[in-house]
Amino acid sequence: MRIKELIKSITLTILVISSIVLTLLIWNFTPDIADVDSELAKENTKSIGPRFESQINQVIAPLQLVHVHGTNIEGMPATREVNELSDIFAKQHINKVVYIENDQSLLLRELSDHFLILDYPTDIPIAIYLSDVLDVQAKVPNHFKFNRLIYDIDSAEHLVVYAIDETRHRAVKMTTSIKTSSAKNHLEELKMALRPYMNVSTNEDTVNKATYLYAPKAPENLKTYRTIFNHISVEDLNAILFDDTPIVRTTKSGNTIYNNNTGVVNYDPDRKTYHYTNLTEDEYSTRDMNISIPRTFDYINEHGGFTDDFRLFNTNKDQGLITYQMFLNGRPIFYPNQLNQILVSWGERGIFEYSRGLLKTNVTIDNGEKPKKLPTLEDVRGALASSNQVDYRKVEQLVVGYRMVSKKGPDNRLEIQENSQFEPIWFVKHEGKWYEFNDGELIEQ
Repeated sequence: MRIKELIKSITLTILVISSIVLTLLIWNFTPDIADVDSELAKENTKSIGPRFESQINQVIAPLQLVHVHGTNIEGMPATREVNELSDIFAKQHINKVVYIENDQSLLLRELSDHFLILDYPTDIPIAIYLSDVLDVQAKVPNHFKFNRLIYDIDSAEHLVVYAIDETRHRAVKMTTSIKTSSAKNHLEELKMALRPYMNVSTNEDTVNKATYLYAPKAPENLKTYRTIFNHISVEDLNAILFDDTPIVRTTKSGNTIYNNNTGVVNYDPDRKTYHYTNLTEDEYSTRDMNISIPRTFDYINEHGGFTDDFRLFNTNKDQGLITYQMFLNGRPIFYPNQLNQILVSWGERGIFEYSRGLLKTNVTIDNGEKPKKLPTLEDVRGALASSNQVDYRKVEQLVVGYRMVSKKGPDNRLEIQENSQFEPIWFVKHEGKWYEFNDGELIEQ
Protein backbone atom coordinates (compact mmCIF):
# COMPACT_ATOMS: atom_id res chain seq x y z
CA MET A 1 0.00 0.00 0.00
CA ARG A 2 2.83 2.34 0.90
CA ILE A 3 4.50 1.61 -2.45
CA LYS A 4 1.33 2.60 -4.35
CA GLU A 5 1.09 5.88 -2.40
CA LEU A 6 4.76 6.59 -3.13
CA ILE A 7 4.25 6.01 -6.90
CA LYS A 8 1.21 8.33 -6.87
CA SER A 9 3.21 11.05 -5.11
CA ILE A 10 6.11 10.81 -7.58
CA THR A 11 3.72 10.90 -10.57
CA LEU A 12 1.91 13.91 -9.17
CA THR A 13 5.21 15.73 -8.54
CA ILE A 14 6.34 15.09 -12.14
CA LEU A 15 3.05 16.41 -13.50
CA VAL A 16 3.29 19.57 -11.37
CA ILE A 17 6.90 20.23 -12.48
CA SER A 18 5.96 19.63 -16.16
CA SER A 19 3.07 22.06 -15.82
CA ILE A 20 5.35 24.75 -14.36
CA VAL A 21 7.95 24.28 -17.13
CA LEU A 22 5.33 24.48 -19.91
CA THR A 23 3.83 27.60 -18.35
CA LEU A 24 7.23 29.31 -18.26
CA LEU A 25 7.91 28.34 -21.89
CA ILE A 26 4.57 29.82 -23.01
CA TRP A 27 5.17 33.06 -21.07
CA ASN A 28 8.63 33.50 -22.64
CA PHE A 29 7.73 32.49 -26.22
CA THR A 30 8.11 35.20 -28.87
CA PRO A 31 7.05 34.35 -32.44
CA ASP A 32 9.64 35.12 -35.14
CA ILE A 33 7.68 37.81 -36.94
CA ALA A 34 10.78 38.89 -38.88
CA ASP A 35 10.84 35.69 -40.91
CA VAL A 36 7.12 35.99 -41.67
CA ASP A 37 7.53 39.61 -42.75
CA SER A 38 10.53 38.67 -44.86
CA GLU A 39 8.60 35.95 -46.68
CA LEU A 40 5.65 38.30 -47.25
CA ALA A 41 8.01 40.94 -48.63
CA LYS A 42 9.49 38.41 -51.03
CA GLU A 43 6.04 37.40 -52.25
CA ASN A 44 5.04 41.04 -52.79
CA THR A 45 8.21 42.01 -54.69
CA LYS A 46 7.30 42.88 -58.27
CA SER A 47 8.98 41.04 -61.11
CA ILE A 48 9.31 40.88 -64.90
CA GLY A 49 10.05 37.15 -64.96
CA PRO A 50 10.37 34.13 -62.66
CA ARG A 51 12.04 35.35 -59.45
CA PHE A 52 15.23 33.79 -58.05
CA GLU A 53 15.24 31.33 -60.96
CA SER A 54 18.88 31.78 -62.04
CA GLN A 55 21.65 29.95 -60.21
CA ILE A 56 24.87 31.93 -59.81
CA ASN A 57 27.00 29.16 -61.36
CA GLN A 58 24.92 29.53 -64.54
CA VAL A 59 25.41 33.33 -64.61
CA ILE A 60 29.07 33.58 -63.61
CA ALA A 61 29.98 31.00 -66.21
CA PRO A 62 32.69 30.33 -68.81
CA LEU A 63 32.65 30.81 -72.57
CA GLN A 64 34.00 27.36 -73.30
CA LEU A 65 35.52 24.17 -71.96
CA VAL A 66 38.70 22.76 -73.52
CA HIS A 67 40.04 19.26 -72.87
CA VAL A 68 43.77 18.82 -73.48
CA HIS A 69 45.27 15.32 -73.30
CA GLY A 70 48.78 15.31 -74.69
CA THR A 71 48.52 16.46 -78.30
CA ASN A 72 44.76 15.80 -78.47
CA ILE A 73 42.67 18.97 -78.04
CA GLU A 74 38.86 19.01 -77.90
CA GLY A 75 36.34 21.51 -76.63
CA MET A 76 32.78 22.76 -76.56
CA PRO A 77 30.77 25.88 -75.69
CA ALA A 78 29.80 26.30 -72.04
CA THR A 79 26.38 24.67 -71.98
CA ARG A 80 24.53 24.20 -68.71
CA GLU A 81 26.09 20.75 -68.42
CA VAL A 82 29.56 22.30 -68.59
CA ASN A 83 28.65 24.86 -65.93
CA GLU A 84 27.56 22.03 -63.63
CA LEU A 85 31.22 21.02 -63.39
CA SER A 86 31.28 23.39 -60.41
CA ASP A 87 29.09 20.87 -58.54
CA ILE A 88 32.17 18.71 -57.85
CA PHE A 89 33.19 21.35 -55.26
CA ALA A 90 30.12 20.61 -53.10
CA LYS A 91 31.17 19.93 -49.49
CA GLN A 92 34.85 20.05 -50.46
CA HIS A 93 37.63 22.39 -49.44
CA ILE A 94 40.93 23.89 -50.56
CA ASN A 95 43.94 22.54 -48.70
CA LYS A 96 46.72 24.73 -50.03
CA VAL A 97 47.10 28.00 -51.97
CA VAL A 98 50.27 29.09 -53.78
CA TYR A 99 50.74 32.38 -55.63
CA ILE A 100 52.76 32.20 -58.87
CA GLU A 101 54.18 35.13 -60.84
CA ASN A 102 56.49 35.33 -63.86
CA ASP A 103 57.90 38.42 -65.54
CA GLN A 104 57.65 36.66 -68.88
CA SER A 105 54.88 34.32 -70.03
CA LEU A 106 53.44 32.28 -67.18
CA LEU A 107 55.07 28.88 -66.80
CA LEU A 108 53.28 26.21 -64.76
CA ARG A 109 56.05 23.69 -64.27
CA GLU A 110 53.93 21.14 -62.41
CA LEU A 111 51.01 21.14 -64.86
CA SER A 112 50.53 17.69 -66.38
CA ASP A 113 49.62 16.91 -69.99
CA HIS A 114 46.00 16.10 -69.08
CA PHE A 115 43.87 19.03 -68.02
CA LEU A 116 40.66 20.99 -68.54
CA ILE A 117 40.49 24.70 -69.37
CA LEU A 118 37.55 26.97 -68.60
CA ASP A 119 37.85 30.32 -70.40
CA TYR A 120 35.75 33.23 -69.14
CA PRO A 121 34.67 36.32 -71.11
CA THR A 122 35.87 38.75 -68.42
CA ASP A 123 38.09 38.86 -65.36
CA ILE A 124 36.42 37.71 -62.12
CA PRO A 125 37.53 38.31 -58.51
CA ILE A 126 38.72 34.94 -57.24
CA ALA A 127 37.39 35.53 -53.72
CA ILE A 128 33.83 36.02 -55.01
CA TYR A 129 34.09 33.04 -57.34
CA LEU A 130 35.24 30.72 -54.57
CA SER A 131 32.71 31.87 -51.97
CA ASP A 132 29.61 32.54 -54.10
CA VAL A 133 29.94 30.17 -57.06
CA LEU A 134 31.86 27.22 -55.60
CA ASP A 135 30.84 27.74 -51.95
CA VAL A 136 34.34 27.09 -50.65
CA GLN A 137 36.56 29.26 -48.48
CA ALA A 138 40.26 29.93 -49.00
CA LYS A 139 42.79 32.60 -48.18
CA VAL A 140 43.68 33.97 -51.61
CA PRO A 141 45.58 37.10 -52.68
CA ASN A 142 43.56 40.30 -52.27
CA HIS A 143 42.06 41.69 -55.47
CA PHE A 144 43.35 38.81 -57.63
CA LYS A 145 41.19 38.33 -60.73
CA PHE A 146 41.21 35.57 -63.31
CA ASN A 147 39.66 34.81 -66.70
CA ARG A 148 40.94 31.25 -67.08
CA LEU A 149 40.76 28.18 -64.84
CA ILE A 150 42.83 25.06 -65.44
CA TYR A 151 41.85 21.79 -63.78
CA ASP A 152 44.85 19.45 -63.67
CA ILE A 153 43.21 16.04 -63.66
CA ASP A 154 46.25 13.78 -64.01
CA SER A 155 49.04 14.99 -61.75
CA ALA A 156 47.85 13.65 -58.39
CA GLU A 157 45.01 11.93 -56.61
CA HIS A 158 43.39 15.26 -55.75
CA LEU A 159 42.34 17.96 -58.17
CA VAL A 160 44.68 20.94 -58.58
CA VAL A 161 43.14 24.15 -59.95
CA TYR A 162 45.05 27.08 -61.44
CA ALA A 163 43.37 30.49 -61.70
CA ILE A 164 45.19 32.59 -64.31
CA ASP A 165 44.90 36.36 -64.73
CA GLU A 166 44.31 38.10 -68.06
CA THR A 167 47.96 39.24 -68.42
CA ARG A 168 49.05 35.57 -68.39
CA HIS A 169 51.81 36.51 -65.92
CA ARG A 170 50.15 35.57 -62.63
CA ALA A 171 48.32 32.55 -61.26
CA VAL A 172 46.93 31.11 -58.05
CA LYS A 173 47.45 27.37 -57.58
CA MET A 174 44.86 25.66 -55.37
CA THR A 175 45.17 22.08 -54.17
CA THR A 176 41.70 20.73 -53.33
CA SER A 177 40.21 17.80 -51.48
CA ILE A 178 38.35 16.75 -54.67
CA LYS A 179 39.25 13.42 -56.23
CA THR A 180 40.44 13.85 -59.82
CA SER A 181 38.06 11.01 -60.70
CA SER A 182 35.12 13.36 -60.00
CA ALA A 183 36.26 15.73 -62.76
CA LYS A 184 36.99 12.82 -65.11
CA ASN A 185 33.53 11.35 -64.53
CA HIS A 186 31.90 14.68 -65.39
CA LEU A 187 34.11 14.95 -68.48
CA GLU A 188 32.97 11.49 -69.58
CA GLU A 189 29.36 12.73 -69.56
CA LEU A 190 30.35 15.53 -71.96
CA LYS A 191 32.42 13.33 -74.27
CA MET A 192 29.86 13.12 -77.10
CA ALA A 193 29.60 16.92 -77.34
CA LEU A 194 33.37 17.58 -77.62
CA ARG A 195 34.71 18.74 -81.00
CA PRO A 196 38.27 19.22 -82.35
CA TYR A 197 39.94 22.40 -81.08
CA MET A 198 43.30 23.98 -81.81
CA ASN A 199 45.74 26.19 -79.93
CA VAL A 200 46.88 29.59 -81.20
CA SER A 201 49.71 31.88 -80.13
CA THR A 202 49.25 35.62 -80.70
CA ASN A 203 52.17 37.13 -78.76
CA GLU A 204 54.96 36.36 -76.28
CA ASP A 205 52.42 35.91 -73.46
CA THR A 206 50.55 33.05 -75.18
CA VAL A 207 53.33 30.59 -75.94
CA ASN A 208 52.65 27.44 -73.92
CA LYS A 209 49.85 25.01 -73.09
CA ALA A 210 48.69 27.06 -70.10
CA THR A 211 48.53 30.36 -71.99
CA TYR A 212 47.60 29.53 -75.61
CA LEU A 213 44.33 30.75 -77.07
CA TYR A 214 42.06 27.78 -77.79
CA ALA A 215 39.20 27.73 -80.31
CA PRO A 216 37.24 25.34 -82.57
CA LYS A 217 39.47 23.97 -85.33
CA ALA A 218 36.85 23.78 -88.12
CA PRO A 219 33.34 24.80 -86.96
CA GLU A 220 30.63 22.95 -88.89
CA ASN A 221 27.07 21.64 -88.60
CA LEU A 222 26.09 24.90 -86.90
CA LYS A 223 22.36 25.61 -86.92
CA THR A 224 20.67 28.95 -87.35
CA TYR A 225 17.76 29.55 -84.99
CA ARG A 226 14.72 31.75 -85.23
CA THR A 227 12.77 33.18 -82.35
CA ILE A 228 9.72 35.26 -81.53
CA PHE A 229 10.18 37.97 -78.91
CA ASN A 230 7.82 38.96 -76.13
CA HIS A 231 7.78 42.53 -74.85
CA ILE A 232 8.76 43.36 -71.26
CA SER A 233 6.37 45.91 -69.78
CA VAL A 234 7.84 49.38 -69.18
CA GLU A 235 5.27 49.90 -66.41
CA ASP A 236 6.34 46.72 -64.60
CA LEU A 237 10.01 47.73 -64.71
CA ASN A 238 9.15 51.26 -63.57
CA ALA A 239 7.21 49.82 -60.62
CA ILE A 240 10.33 47.89 -59.58
CA LEU A 241 12.88 50.68 -60.00
CA PHE A 242 10.70 53.53 -58.71
CA ASP A 243 9.23 51.30 -55.98
CA ASP A 244 5.67 52.25 -56.99
CA THR A 245 6.19 55.95 -56.21
CA PRO A 246 4.45 58.61 -58.38
CA ILE A 247 6.34 59.48 -61.57
CA VAL A 248 6.01 62.07 -64.32
CA ARG A 249 5.92 60.99 -67.96
CA THR A 250 7.08 63.21 -70.84
CA THR A 251 7.99 62.67 -74.49
CA LYS A 252 11.07 64.13 -76.18
CA SER A 253 12.44 63.39 -79.67
CA GLY A 254 10.38 60.21 -79.84
CA ASN A 255 11.70 58.89 -76.51
CA THR A 256 9.62 58.59 -73.36
CA ILE A 257 11.05 60.05 -70.13
CA TYR A 258 9.85 58.91 -66.69
CA ASN A 259 11.13 60.72 -63.61
CA ASN A 260 10.59 61.83 -60.04
CA ASN A 261 12.91 63.10 -57.30
CA THR A 262 14.56 59.64 -56.91
CA GLY A 263 15.31 58.59 -60.47
CA VAL A 264 14.90 59.06 -64.21
CA VAL A 265 14.22 56.62 -67.07
CA ASN A 266 14.81 57.09 -70.79
CA TYR A 267 12.83 54.61 -72.89
CA ASP A 268 13.42 54.33 -76.65
CA PRO A 269 10.35 52.67 -78.21
CA ASP A 270 12.06 52.18 -81.58
CA ARG A 271 15.12 50.40 -80.24
CA LYS A 272 13.20 48.81 -77.34
CA THR A 273 15.88 49.92 -74.87
CA TYR A 274 15.43 51.14 -71.31
CA HIS A 275 17.91 53.18 -69.22
CA TYR A 276 17.39 54.03 -65.53
CA THR A 277 19.54 56.29 -63.33
CA ASN A 278 19.09 56.41 -59.55
CA LEU A 279 19.39 60.08 -58.50
CA THR A 280 19.81 59.17 -54.83
CA GLU A 281 23.04 57.26 -55.49
CA ASP A 282 26.57 58.47 -56.13
CA GLU A 283 27.98 57.10 -59.37
CA TYR A 284 31.47 57.01 -57.84
CA SER A 285 30.46 55.00 -54.77
CA THR A 286 31.41 51.48 -55.83
CA ARG A 287 34.19 50.27 -58.10
CA ASP A 288 34.89 47.09 -56.13
CA MET A 289 33.65 44.13 -58.17
CA ASN A 290 33.75 41.98 -55.02
CA ILE A 291 30.74 44.04 -53.96
CA SER A 292 29.14 44.93 -57.29
CA ILE A 293 28.97 41.48 -58.89
CA PRO A 294 27.08 39.63 -56.11
CA ARG A 295 24.81 42.59 -55.35
CA THR A 296 23.80 43.23 -58.96
CA PHE A 297 23.24 39.49 -59.46
CA ASP A 298 20.95 39.36 -56.41
CA TYR A 299 19.13 42.53 -57.44
CA ILE A 300 18.39 41.36 -60.98
CA ASN A 301 17.55 37.82 -59.87
CA GLU A 302 15.14 39.10 -57.20
CA HIS A 303 12.84 40.76 -59.74
CA GLY A 304 13.19 38.07 -62.41
CA GLY A 305 15.45 40.23 -64.57
CA PHE A 306 17.39 37.30 -66.06
CA THR A 307 14.59 36.75 -68.58
CA ASP A 308 16.87 34.70 -70.86
CA ASP A 309 20.18 32.89 -70.42
CA PHE A 310 22.14 35.97 -69.31
CA ARG A 311 25.74 35.58 -68.13
CA LEU A 312 28.41 37.85 -66.72
CA PHE A 313 30.24 39.13 -69.79
CA ASN A 314 32.21 42.23 -68.91
CA THR A 315 33.38 44.11 -65.81
CA ASN A 316 34.61 47.68 -66.11
CA LYS A 317 36.23 48.61 -62.81
CA ASP A 318 36.99 52.16 -63.97
CA GLN A 319 33.31 52.93 -64.55
CA GLY A 320 31.92 50.37 -62.10
CA LEU A 321 29.82 48.98 -64.97
CA ILE A 322 28.86 45.31 -65.25
CA THR A 323 27.49 43.68 -68.42
CA TYR A 324 25.36 40.54 -68.46
CA GLN A 325 24.93 39.16 -71.99
CA MET A 326 22.43 36.79 -73.56
CA PHE A 327 23.58 33.27 -74.52
CA LEU A 328 22.05 30.46 -76.55
CA ASN A 329 23.27 26.85 -76.36
CA GLY A 330 26.31 28.04 -74.41
CA ARG A 331 27.30 30.59 -77.08
CA PRO A 332 27.15 34.40 -76.69
CA ILE A 333 24.62 36.40 -78.72
CA PHE A 334 25.80 39.71 -80.18
CA TYR A 335 23.70 42.69 -81.30
CA PRO A 336 24.72 46.35 -81.73
CA ASN A 337 22.14 48.19 -79.60
CA GLN A 338 22.09 46.34 -76.25
CA LEU A 339 18.92 44.31 -76.84
CA ASN A 340 21.08 41.33 -75.87
CA GLN A 341 22.51 42.89 -72.69
CA ILE A 342 21.79 44.06 -69.16
CA LEU A 343 24.15 46.83 -68.01
CA VAL A 344 24.22 47.72 -64.30
CA SER A 345 26.33 49.61 -61.79
CA TRP A 346 26.02 49.58 -58.00
CA GLY A 347 25.96 52.63 -55.77
CA GLU A 348 26.54 52.89 -52.05
CA ARG A 349 23.20 51.39 -50.97
CA GLY A 350 21.55 50.16 -54.14
CA ILE A 351 21.44 50.14 -57.90
CA PHE A 352 22.83 53.27 -59.58
CA GLU A 353 22.31 52.53 -63.28
CA TYR A 354 20.23 49.86 -64.98
CA SER A 355 20.00 49.52 -68.79
CA ARG A 356 18.52 46.69 -70.83
CA GLY A 357 16.53 45.70 -73.88
CA LEU A 358 12.83 45.18 -73.26
CA LEU A 359 12.50 42.04 -75.35
CA LYS A 360 12.70 38.44 -74.19
CA THR A 361 12.67 35.30 -76.31
CA ASN A 362 9.47 33.32 -76.36
CA VAL A 363 9.98 30.32 -78.64
CA THR A 364 13.39 29.56 -80.21
CA ILE A 365 13.60 26.80 -82.81
CA ASP A 366 15.82 25.53 -85.60
CA ASN A 367 15.03 27.58 -88.73
CA GLY A 368 15.16 24.46 -90.89
CA GLU A 369 18.00 25.65 -93.11
CA LYS A 370 21.09 23.61 -93.93
CA PRO A 371 23.63 23.79 -91.05
CA LYS A 372 26.51 26.21 -91.61
CA LYS A 373 30.20 25.56 -91.99
CA LEU A 374 32.38 28.48 -90.89
CA PRO A 375 35.96 29.37 -91.91
CA THR A 376 38.55 27.24 -90.16
CA LEU A 377 40.46 28.64 -87.21
CA GLU A 378 43.63 28.66 -89.32
CA ASP A 379 41.85 30.78 -91.96
CA VAL A 380 40.69 33.23 -89.30
CA ARG A 381 44.12 33.37 -87.69
CA GLY A 382 45.81 33.91 -91.03
CA ALA A 383 43.44 36.73 -92.01
CA LEU A 384 43.95 38.51 -88.70
CA ALA A 385 47.73 38.08 -88.72
CA SER A 386 48.05 39.48 -92.25
CA SER A 387 45.56 42.35 -91.83
CA ASN A 388 46.85 45.92 -91.91
CA GLN A 389 43.84 47.01 -89.85
CA VAL A 390 44.32 44.61 -86.91
CA ASP A 391 47.12 44.37 -84.36
CA TYR A 392 47.29 40.58 -84.17
CA ARG A 393 49.27 40.73 -80.92
CA LYS A 394 46.23 42.21 -79.20
CA VAL A 395 43.80 39.42 -80.11
CA GLU A 396 42.55 38.04 -76.78
CA GLN A 397 39.84 35.49 -77.59
CA LEU A 398 38.29 33.72 -80.59
CA VAL A 399 34.82 32.18 -80.26
CA VAL A 400 31.88 31.06 -82.33
CA GLY A 401 28.78 32.97 -81.26
CA TYR A 402 25.47 34.11 -82.68
CA ARG A 403 24.69 37.31 -84.55
CA MET A 404 21.15 38.42 -83.78
CA VAL A 405 19.31 39.61 -86.89
CA SER A 406 16.02 41.34 -86.04
CA LYS A 407 13.23 41.86 -88.51
CA LYS A 408 11.72 45.30 -88.78
CA GLY A 409 8.18 46.41 -89.53
CA PRO A 410 7.13 48.84 -92.29
CA ASP A 411 7.85 51.88 -90.08
CA ASN A 412 11.39 50.60 -89.36
CA ARG A 413 10.48 49.64 -85.81
CA LEU A 414 11.44 46.29 -84.37
CA GLU A 415 8.50 43.97 -84.94
CA ILE A 416 8.47 41.79 -81.85
CA GLN A 417 6.00 39.29 -83.26
CA GLU A 418 8.09 38.69 -86.40
CA ASN A 419 10.80 36.09 -86.54
CA SER A 420 14.32 37.16 -85.67
CA GLN A 421 17.31 34.93 -86.23
CA PHE A 422 20.45 33.85 -84.39
CA GLU A 423 23.13 33.14 -87.00
CA PRO A 424 26.43 31.39 -86.07
CA ILE A 425 29.58 33.36 -86.90
CA TRP A 426 33.14 33.95 -85.64
CA PHE A 427 33.72 36.69 -83.05
CA VAL A 428 37.05 38.13 -81.95
CA LYS A 429 37.94 39.93 -78.73
CA HIS A 430 40.57 42.53 -79.59
CA GLU A 431 41.95 45.05 -77.08
CA GLY A 432 39.04 44.40 -74.73
CA LYS A 433 36.29 44.87 -77.35
CA TRP A 434 34.28 42.28 -79.26
CA TYR A 435 34.10 42.26 -83.06
CA GLU A 436 32.32 40.18 -85.66
CA PHE A 437 34.79 38.53 -88.04
CA ASN A 438 33.49 39.02 -91.57
CA ASP A 439 35.64 38.16 -94.59
CA GLY A 440 38.83 39.21 -92.84
CA GLU A 441 37.36 42.42 -91.38
CA LEU A 442 36.37 43.16 -87.80
CA ILE A 443 32.97 44.80 -87.20
CA GLU A 444 32.55 46.28 -83.73
CA GLN A 445 29.63 45.02 -81.65
